[in-house]
Amino acid sequence: MGVCFNKPKGMTFALTSEVKENLSDGAKTTRKQNVRLSVVASSNPQISDEDLPEPARTDAIENIKTPAEIQCHKVESRIKIEGAPPNGHQQGFEDKKHTVEGINVISELNSLGIGFACKKGLKPDQFNQDDFSIIIDPDFKFFGVFDGHGTNGHHISKYVHSLLPDLITTHESFPENLQEAINDGFVKTHQALYSQCSKPETEYDCRFSGTTATTAIIKNNQLMIGHVGDSRAILGIKKGNCCEARRITTDHKANLPSEMDRIIASNGEVRKLPDDYPHRIFVKGKEYPGLSTSRTIGDAVAQTIGVIPIPEIHELEIAEDFELLVMCSDGVWEFMSDQEAIDIVKKYEKNIQQAANKLASFAWTKWIDHEEEVVDDITVIVVRL
Repeated sequence: MGVCFNKPKGMTFALTSEVKENLSDGAKTTRKQNVRLSVVASSNPQISDEDLPEPARTDAIENIKTPAEIQCHKVESRIKIEGAPPNGHQQGFEDKKHTVEGINVISELNSLGIGFACKKGLKPDQFNQDDFSIIIDPDFKFFGVFDGHGTNGHHISKYVHSLLPDLITTHESFPENLQEAINDGFVKTHQALYSQCSKPETEYDCRFSGTTATTAIIKNNQLMIGHVGDSRAILGIKKGNCCEARRITTDHKANLPSEMDRIIASNGEVRKLPDDYPHRIFVKGKEYPGLSTSRTIGDAVAQTIGVIPIPEIHELEIAEDFELLVMCSDGVWEFMSDQEAIDIVKKYEKNIQQAANKLASFAWTKWIDHEEEVVDDITVIVVRL
């Protein structure tokens, strides 16, 4: 165990032997296998505790309850469906388990125009780090896709996928001011994660781990999207006899000019490693953290060099020609275009759950065709508008 450096109250960032091992020689083979995945340290970065930057300071959130304590603000007529941890090792393409709070309407989701799939990929670790959340309320619908990354990514996506929807939907400004509720929900979830990781009973941390978060709220004819990271949301727009894809979100990639400017101004740098695919974010002159997304929840070290949890928010009025909303983790988008995804969903839209499963299956096949033995986790939410 190394010596901790200066940190926010209660937040520990000393490198354990496990982290040091993951960031040294073992990273050489891991990077070769996972060059398309979200966070990969460069080989043998030689990190010492003294070299690590001071973590970004954040106010402690003492009055936020844990996800288990909130329990979706228990509204009798509200239904919440979300991912659940596996009981043991999962096979590739195995469905993520899920829980249902309220009336079990899984069999009725097709009539509501909602389908979802969350599939375990083929990665060296045994966990599906993707997660999802669906809330069906008489007054609104909420959808969320979360793609964890790093050693503890599955813990963080689990924490965030339970807490973030509730912080948004119980916000004092919800639903009159959705933009304020979403923005505060993202930032407070990030702060709450820091506080959670400072507790001695918490068995994971968020130094080199985090999650994307892409959320959608449908209320009346209003569609509000909030997101950080590269889990993408798109629309299917009716054009004559066709359905045309229209992207809503911008993938928060490290080399996106506006994002890169912020990182460079924060003493970070963006570069591409040999034999790698995405550009990655590093502390200037160092070989860590190697994160490919410029906005996340978590990733405490990366947050010191310009990575932020502040969501980009998009407000749309649902028009008559809006047919489909498709939200997926980057396991779908790595080898598939927006239009391909819409074409697949449209083909099977009479059974919207089948459409979600087909899209996940096509994405899996694309990974096998391109990478053979590497497949990212795959999450799909499809909503018929």
